[in-house]
Amino acid sequence: MTEAARDQRPSPAPGEGEPFDTERALATLRSLCVPEMGGRAPGSAGHERAKAFLVSELTAAGLSPALEHFAISGVLRLSAPPYCGVTGPGQARDLVHRAEFAEHPRSGPMPAPVTALASEEALPGRWAVVRGSSQGADFADLADSYAARGVVGLLVGQHADASGYLTKRVQGPPPVRLPVVALLPELLDVVAGETVTAHVPLERVPAVGVNIVATLPGRAPDAPPILLTAHYDGVGSDPGRHFPCAGDNASGTAVVCEVARVLSRTDPLERPVIFALLDGEEMGTLGSGAHARQLHERKLRPDVLNIDMAGKFNGKVAVELGPADPVPSDLIAALDASGRRLSLPLYAAPVASDNRRYAAAGFPSAGVGLGAAHYHSPLDSPERIEAEALHKAGQLTLATVRHLAARG
Repeated sequence: MTEAARDQRPSPAPGEGEPFDTERALATLRSLCVPEMGGRAPGSAGHERAKAFLVSELTAAGLSPALEHFAISGVLRLSAPPYCGVTGPGQARDLVHRAEFAEHPRSGPMPAPVTALASEEALPGRWAVVRGSSQGADFADLADSYAARGVVGLLVGQHADASGYLTKRVQGPPPVRLPVVALLPELLDVVAGETVTAHVPLERVPAVGVNIVATLPGRAPDAPPILLTAHYDGVGSDPGRHFPCAGDNASGTAVVCEVARVLSRTDPLERPVIFALLDGEEMGTLGSGAHARQLHERKLRPDVLNIDMAGKFNGKVAVELGPADPVPSDLIAALDASGRRLSLPLYAAPVASDNRRYAAAGFPSAGVGLGAAHYHSPLDSPERIEAEALHKAGQLTLATVRHLAARG
């Protein structure tokens, strides 16, 4: 980061205290992305390390974090390195996991390698090459029908993402009756009529999700709180391949941690501020759903600001507001004023994250996202995080919280 860039940053307004420290936020982000964190999938040893680290971060900021637990029925996990190979007249080829083939979230159990000819038809003792969608109830019916005919498994197409990888997922609907392996669509033509050997040991492991929640008291303790959230869970690593999950969403988590540190070192705001580092976002926003229910039970109605992906700045910041009725006017005013002060363009765009759970619960909510260079990919690493994007997200978050608190 150049000195010129530092000089152009807006200074805190009088009484606002110290500014957002980008280097501290980057240090937090890097700590969350080391291989020992294992991609932070719920139920994993790396996830436990991430949870302990974040508790220590909030504690060091002078807060008293509490752990709120909830059940997760099953996290998709590979229990061993997967394999898929093709042999036939004049060829023998091992496919590359994640680049050419991947586990399918609806796959039935595959405890041992399966070797059989691949066929465009549903024939006994063969892999069936399936074109078209592998989603929805129709796919489950198809699998049932093929299983009844003695098919050993299904080979389906999946397009690579912008990173060149077949997307990693940690949740899915109930498994179908047959093993399912996803291949690049163009490889379905290659394998048809050839012998395919595959072993993709996909498991569904129950886990306990953990939200990390800390409250900074305000001068008016009965005032409606401001809730600042980000999810810290990731999609987990593959056997032998690390997924740092930096942009999604170590970046948002680092922003919340640094904002918590800054606000805890300044004079108390008028309104209480709740910091919630959420779990289970990659499992269908389970953590925010559990937290929203707890807030309802406590009869709290916070203004919610959720930060998801703050690793790349494309010239403007995406904001999703909700619910539409009542209109979250205080949030709109706070974000608008903060964006104008920071010369940071904001625009209405989807931010499909935990903010939607709070909005569905009836809380005024805003999802804020700057983006990431890669998504659910091994390339989503700290080296690809733009420090200036993290800085902009932090400054916008701080300014918005302070503006909301000033409005009481």
